[in-house]
Amino acid sequence: MSRKVIKISIALILFAGLLGSSIDRTQAYPAFLRQAAKYGAKNCLFCHKNAEGGEGWNERGQWLIAEKERRKAESIDPAWLSDYKEPEKAEKPEKKEGDKPEAGKEKKEKP
Repeated sequence: MSRKVIKISIALILFAGLLGSSIDRTQAYPAFLRQAAKYGAKNCLFCHKNAEGGEGWNERGQWLIAEKERRKAESIDPAWLSDYKEPEKAEKPEKKEGDKPEAGKEKKEKP
């Protein structure tokens, strides 16, 4: 092989490496997103804190990581989302007779 062919080959390999490392992370796990769509996922924010994915997980993402450890699995399986339970949102306590109304929301009586 001539030196010119070797130089072109090296340049192509370096270019391909740079191109491959600059691919957006959202493209890294399209299979995860497709599988998680069955459970309501529309984007990476379904499990991540950042729209691009990557490090930083919300409660669902942290649950998946804990499941991976619990199951001693090599990788996360989006099908586990079928077992995920949304945390219950804090409900307002019921008012009992004799409770004081909240400040600024007193019920005014008509004379």
